[in-house]
Amino acid sequence: MGNSFAMKYWLYILFCCSLVTNTMGSDLDTELVDALAHVMVNSQMGTFKTVYIHTHSSVRSTGGHLEELLTQLLVTLPTTLQARRLFLQQSMEYKPHAHAVLALVDDFPALSAIYERIRATQDLSYTLVYMSLPTDAYGEEIQLTLRLLWRLSVLNVGVVVRPPGGQLLMVSYFPFSATHGCQVISANVVNRYQWPERQWVSQDYFPAKLGNFYGCLLTCATWEDMPYLVWRRDGSGSFVGIEGALLQFMADNLNFSVGLYWMNKEEVLSTFDESGRIFDEIFGHHADFSLGGFHFKPSAGSEIPYSQSTYYFMSHIMLVTNLQSAYSAYEKLAFPFDPLLWRAICLVLILACLLLLMVDRWWRGHELPRNSYYELFVLTMGGNLEDRLLPRGTCGRLVLLTWLFATLVLRGGYQSGMYQLLRQDTQRNPPQTIAEVLAQRFTIHLAAVNEARILASLPELRPEQLVHLEGSELQSFPALAQQSGSAARVAILTPYEYFGYFRRVHAMSRKLHLVRERIYTQQLAFYVRRYSHLVGVLDKQIQHAHSHGFLEHWTRRYVSAVDATDEGAARMATTAYSTLDGIDGDPRLTEAEEQPVAPGRRNVLSMRELAALFWLILWANLGAVLVFFAEVLLPRIKRGKRITQIPTRITNLSNKSAGVTSTPTPTSTSIQPLHPQERTSPPPARRMASRIVGQSVRCSYRKNAKRFI
Repeated sequence: MGNSFAMKYWLYILFCCSLVTNTMGSDLDTELVDALAHVMVNSQMGTFKTVYIHTHSSVRSTGGHLEELLTQLLVTLPTTLQARRLFLQQSMEYKPHAHAVLALVDDFPALSAIYERIRATQDLSYTLVYMSLPTDAYGEEIQLTLRLLWRLSVLNVGVVVRPPGGQLLMVSYFPFSATHGCQVISANVVNRYQWPERQWVSQDYFPAKLGNFYGCLLTCATWEDMPYLVWRRDGSGSFVGIEGALLQFMADNLNFSVGLYWMNKEEVLSTFDESGRIFDEIFGHHADFSLGGFHFKPSAGSEIPYSQSTYYFMSHIMLVTNLQSAYSAYEKLAFPFDPLLWRAICLVLILACLLLLMVDRWWRGHELPRNSYYELFVLTMGGNLEDRLLPRGTCGRLVLLTWLFATLVLRGGYQSGMYQLLRQDTQRNPPQTIAEVLAQRFTIHLAAVNEARILASLPELRPEQLVHLEGSELQSFPALAQQSGSAARVAILTPYEYFGYFRRVHAMSRKLHLVRERIYTQQLAFYVRRYSHLVGVLDKQIQHAHSHGFLEHWTRRYVSAVDATDEGAARMATTAYSTLDGIDGDPRLTEAEEQPVAPGRRNVLSMRELAALFWLILWANLGAVLVFFAEVLLPRIKRGKRITQIPTRITNLSNKSAGVTSTPTPTSTSIQPLHPQERTSPPPARRMASRIVGQSVRCSYRKNAKRFI
């Protein structure tokens, strides 16, 4: 009887204790559910329409408790929550968008098991983790948890633990801080839940962690290449180029020190390997991120071996050709007008000359100017007539006004076309499209590693048209420019940035022609290890540089615009650097090859551009000299002929006047001296002959003098 009573008493005591424990546990679970629900509703997690929920327990005794906790949490969540889809225990596929994750686990092994199944960009997630067994916020298990999350780039995370006493703490970490240093993972209590007020102390549940790197070192893997990036080795530590300016911009904004890992040629060529192992090696052992245009493009269905930021530059792959047949000096004079228009002008002038000839021959009563043909050409070139030569009739003046207006239009069009030719150096029919380049059988030079992709982009391209470059594209431009003006048809396939930079630093780029049709476009972006925490940080900096126009400014500093003229490209000094082959990247040109244009005389036409005008003036002056000598010598020749004919005429005239007939000349004559009176006074016939000769010479001289004047 006594034993039975004692047994009942102990059972009653155990029941009461169990009831009290369950009541207290229920109160604690209710407070925990409210705290977790408060974070999910009022933080960034409440803005997402999809929430991924994971529960896992490594100890069987805690599994039921976590399931019950999840049930209460789902019931407690308000209807105003944005989430409309809840995925429970479902592996998340790789999706580069922000998402919310709730993980209910009992210890560190359970959390590790969950993240073995999750496949997503973790730096874009807002994650809330509750661990039921750990009670020390600074214990070893919490430290292991935070290191795991850092290794997975889970930055926006809060780990909720319940230490003794019933108080809830939210623990997180700061990989870069002034207190702990660089990439030192240490637990920090970032929030506390207040039971009486039923709310968290701070409303910032996921504090920013990568806004300031506190001078920590971040290593960038790249190689020197203008106009992208070159590091000045003069002790300043500054960068040159588009990517160099962007890298310095990010380092200043985020307060980190830039470390450089120079990739060699083998590593750069390894980026063509479809396996992508080079990226694991670089991001696993050498660098935190890389920039530029990696050649690796994963096949369909293959997993990308790296994470990529948004692009900061679009690199257009284009063709640059030589100018294979430049206009000659005399062809430049005929350039402004079409050949058909030149024929029409010549036809009109010929008809006008024929009309003048007809008027001069058959219209006897009409008086023309003395030099009518000369006056016609003066009017054609824009000159004026003298007042005394103006037509008196209204019809004639109307014809003259029409002629003057037509010549004004032609002269203005000719001058503008000539200016366009001389200032823009337009050449004869350069190819404007890729189809024209292929149709004209150009030999295309390109880097050997790009051949497969080019053949895939241009199936109509024949492999025999391709030639591999021995150096870089930038180093090949001078040799291409030297082939301009010849019959050779050569083109270089290159990113436009190389040609735009070459045009900024070398004046001989005027000998090259850009085909403005793009073959394809390649994005230049930052590359980091898979699911790296740096993706979001880099994206924000790139968007900041884009929105404020910094990238456009840096690009125009080193690269001329595609539609810019050679005159609009301000020259800049070259930058010395070494290529992957160990040679000077920027080609060195002689003064004769460079042909620099003085800044103060940039708009002055050169003698070579005006060669045709010079030669025409020279030939015209030589022709005028020949005409002058002809006009001077021809009268003298004619006068000499007349003088030789005068004695015969005088003899005949004197014989007729004396009435003497000619007799045969004797075989021998005796010479008798003349009478003194006969020496001093010649006979009348001789005096008349000398007078006739003098008058003839004076008339001839006056006529030639008037003609010369």
